[in-house]
Amino acid sequence: MTTDTAAETATKTAVAPQQRHRRMRALGSALQWTISKLQREYLEGRPAARAELARLRRGLGKPAGSVPEIWETTIGAVPEQLAGTDEHASRAEQAAHAALTLYAVHQQSRQDAMHVPGTSFGRAVRYLASRPEVSEDAVERRFMAVATAETIDEILVHVRGLVTQLKACSIGLDYAAFADDIHGLLTPGWATGVRLTWGRDFHRVHVPSSSETADDAPSTSTDSDDE
Repeated sequence: MTTDTAAETATKTAVAPQQRHRRMRALGSALQWTISKLQREYLEGRPAARAELARLRRGLGKPAGSVPEIWETTIGAVPEQLAGTDEHASRAEQAAHAALTLYAVHQQSRQDAMHVPGTSFGRAVRYLASRPEVSEDAVERRFMAVATAETIDEILVHVRGLVTQLKACSIGLDYAAFADDIHGLLTPGWATGVRLTWGRDFHRVHVPSSSETADDAPSTSTDSDDE
């Protein structure tokens, strides 16, 4: 199996058949290219990509902009209109730094794609909570702690453990969309919308399509297009 085929297979198995991609904001759209390129080159075995992921991992938990060796990949990928204008990192810069460093941890030593476009954070954690080898209650408590966090440090404290569990269970997520979500949690007026989306994705029950069932009876989906 080629690298591209393996990555494609991982993506297909990690995304529910009727799941729809969310419309991303400016930050997520900008990071999609950066993360996808980094992942593709890492899965191809390119030394430069492996080295970049190692540098990103060293930046996890550190303030955005404080690690010069990852400036180009993190704050450099943030659209100009979202960049900071003073000595403090903007919310978007903090979100980009967090998402990329978390992705680097998630992808480490894995040969399947952990950045899976279309698999939201809420849906990925739902998959995790459904696994028999983990405690559903513990996963849900940690998920709720991330959702109610109000600072980047609080978010990282709680989300890092979930990423470690997701990695162990071979469950990927859309890190570009997740960057948008982190940005939203940090932005007044947006956090409620992020939490609502996460709640829907976590608690929504996937109804199999007719092609997934033994008979040909028509089925419905609880997914909606109003996001």
